[in-house]
Amino acid sequence: MASPVLADANLMSSSDSERLLNSQKTLGVGKSYSGSLHLEYFPVNSLSKEFTFEDTDDERLLGANTNYSYINGDRITPTSLREKIKLDGNYFENIFKDTGYALSSPSRWEKSDWVTASVVAGFTGLFFALDDEIKEEVQGSRNAVTDDFSEIFERFGNGAFTIPTLAGLYLYGRFGEDDKLERTTLLATESFLVSGLFSTVLKVSAGRHRPSEENSADTFDGLSINNNSFPSGHTTTAFSIATVVASEYEHIPLIAPISYGIATLTGFSRLNDNKHWASDVVFGAALGYFTSKTILRLHSNKKGRHFTIYPQADHRSGSLILSTQF
Repeated sequence: MASPVLADANLMSSSDSERLLNSQKTLGVGKSYSGSLHLEYFPVNSLSKEFTFEDTDDERLLGANTNYSYINGDRITPTSLREKIKLDGNYFENIFKDTGYALSSPSRWEKSDWVTASVVAGFTGLFFALDDEIKEEVQGSRNAVTDDFSEIFERFGNGAFTIPTLAGLYLYGRFGEDDKLERTTLLATESFLVSGLFSTVLKVSAGRHRPSEENSADTFDGLSINNNSFPSGHTTTAFSIATVVASEYEHIPLIAPISYGIATLTGFSRLNDNKHWASDVVFGAALGYFTSKTILRLHSNKKGRHFTIYPQADHRSGSLILSTQF
């Protein structure tokens, strides 16, 4: 009967641990990988176990980072796969595909997704009931300071400002060989376009009057290109871009609060300027956020190279073997 080998760092001898650590360092030569590795019981006569590692462009070499935990019995959780994106024909083709996927997403929703949608609808309905009161409160508190802030942050949801900014950041990333910035701006641009399309369709379909027209919050005309208050396009744009930036630079602690803070102030600027109702802003924020999350998830799973790691051992030493197919 084959005796089992327990690959747990706490139970290994110092010499075995050193051999295993050395075998890790050989995996990162010339290529960048990310992933977590957990070893369990392996019979000596059948030492094989598959683990999936994803090829990434922005992670440190595995061989340069030896801070890995070995927890007996835990299942492996694949890391997010960050696909390299280029501005080419496939990029625009994928925008159409991703738009279709996002539109059909409700047909694939699970119970938790429906709960989230219900929460969003509930909050939108709550603010809808309070729209007139919130408008009076905000307009009653409006002053030169709030107007100055609104003038600054309104730009972050204005296409005339965001499009040139995204283009400039893309060119900087492209010619500065900053793949991460290039990827981020392309994803942000796609999120901006897709969420903007959804926002426009809803605006035309709802035909909601803006508060500046001295109408009550419940004035809807249906199909209309003139009355287009619901949802807030500025807020949708700001949150769609903020979500991408916060996700792509999640390793920098201040990026998320700064990104979402700017997006929130953009939404407030629409209330201050009496251009939108509070429910327009709330739903626009949710629309931008969840559209971007869908696009990010698509581009985190579309492509990638899969690797198999399996251990080898004999009576003298042990090692980890990395194999892949090209």
